[in-house]
Amino acid sequence: MSRRKLEVSGRINSYEALEASYIDCNDAKLRTRMLAVLQTWDGKPSLEVAKDIHMAATNVRKWVHRYNEYGIAGLIDTRRSNRKSYLSPEQKQAAIEALQKSPRECGFNKSNWTMPLLKRWINKQWGINYKTSSLYDLVHKLGFTLQRPKKQSRNTKKEKQEQFKEELQDLLVNSDDDTVVLYEDEAIFTDEPTTTLKWSRKGEQPIVPTDSSGCRERIAMFGAVDPVNGKVHFKTSEAANSHSFKDFLK
Repeated sequence: MSRRKLEVSGRINSYEALEASYIDCNDAKLRTRMLAVLQTWDGKPSLEVAKDIHMAATNVRKWVHRYNEYGIAGLIDTRRSNRKSYLSPEQKQAAIEALQKSPRECGFNKSNWTMPLLKRWINKQWGINYKTSSLYDLVHKLGFTLQRPKKQSRNTKKEKQEQFKEELQDLLVNSDDDTVVLYEDEAIFTDEPTTTLKWSRKGEQPIVPTDSSGCRERIAMFGAVDPVNGKVHFKTSEAANSHSFKDFLK
């Protein structure tokens, strides 16, 4: 009987999150386990992965199963996991508050937290020297996961969004059967750097303020949506002007 194909689940961490952690990790054993999972995720069979990293195939399968169940924390050596935590409850709360800020607000010339950076911050604050691999487990227990930030304009106003929702609901309720309501907008997609993963509390996607300036490759998209049935009409154009808008309306 053939062995069932070994597969990696992205339920807890995405491929990109694991890859970013692998690049950032300085612990040799943990890096090997991360690499084994990454290669398996790429579609390599466990025997081939085991040969590449000079480990037994049983170890590869064990690490993949642990990753599927616990994420990166499952790849950390847990033989001493019952030892008392280094940080007190007050210190843990301080670490939570620091992770929700930019490292620049904590005295570092960096935009995102990494485990080596967090290790330096903890040591600077309380003289406690964590192993980098142990910090992954700590950060997960504090309720953080690696997430890609969502961009949001600095000019966004929550109250106007709520006002728009109320006005739309009134319009739909009071319109007759022969009335068709369409909301139209256009967007310009520019060639700009992608956001990177950062540590954030579970369920709280981070926000990165952005500026749209400078000369970059771009394409315009016109779109209209019917708020009643959800039907969407769209068309792309090389320019966003009156001529391309009239062409979309046709």
